Amino acid sequence: MKRSRLRVSDHAVLRYLERVGGFDIERLRREIARRVETAVQAGACGVVVDGWSFRIKDGPQGPVVTTVLDADWRRGSDPAGEGARVPAGDGDDPA
Repeated sequence: MKRSRLRVSDHAVLRYLERVGGFDIERLRREIARRVETAVQAGACGVVVDGWSFRIKDGPQGPVVTTVLDADWRRGSDPAGEGARVPAGDGDDPA
């Protein structure tokens, strides 16, 4: 099958999961926040919980969890066979 040139934004995927897949996105946000709250209070920029690495950055309104990676992930690797990584913010729509 020929690969499509069409890109699907993160915003579209999120809305698909929420509206078609029935995922409760706000519940997932609360779960992520609960998992990393202690590390955030300690000023951490990341934390590993249950084998997952949560990355945290300072945002204008406080700390923001920016991504979740397999704890074994290394920069530049391709753990899921997904090909080249797209830099954050490149064509992504805000949720």
